[in-house]
Amino acid sequence: MNKFYFVAFAVVFLAALIGLATYYTMRARRSAGATWEGLLTRLVWVDRERIAAIALDAVGESGEPRSDEEAFHLDSSTIWTLLGGLEGLEALEQNCGVLIELAAYLQRWHPEALPVAEQLRLSAREIEWHVGRLKGAAQTGKLQPAFGDYAQRAVVTYYLMTRHVLELYDRAGFAGLAELQRAL
Repeated sequence: MNKFYFVAFAVVFLAALIGLATYYTMRARRSAGATWEGLLTRLVWVDRERIAAIALDAVGESGEPRSDEEAFHLDSSTIWTLLGGLEGLEALEQNCGVLIELAAYLQRWHPEALPVAEQLRLSAREIEWHVGRLKGAAQTGKLQPAFGDYAQRAVVTYYLMTRHVLELYDRAGFAGLAELQRAL
């Protein structure tokens, strides 16, 4: 009987490994086959001035947090209006994946883009966490009190992600930098 459980566990474990390998192989192929134009068309339009207004309420131009006296003047309802509610946050979340792929696209020719791509992945996970918390708050009817804090943190993270991608492309001297700036 113990051999049966061992074999069953081994089969399930092997199936899980094969499934993970397949998933990541397909994801890598999809990223490797991405074209520059295809990546830019996958970006969802967001009002970058509104994003900057929300982000710069909490951080300075350099990305450093503002002091308590000069930060966090926007209230939840203003952030909701500027962002477009949960739909606006979901657009940012979708764009995070494209930002990561943009860094991976540049990484093909410039291996020094790897640390930026990894940092973007971590930032995207943070945004997913904030959006998940807000979706949970919406289900329990407590979205309004939580929205300002979580949404502003997600917007700050997204804003900094876009700055990092633009800096990366600028340092690499990529010809499509102006097009990327217009898209972001």
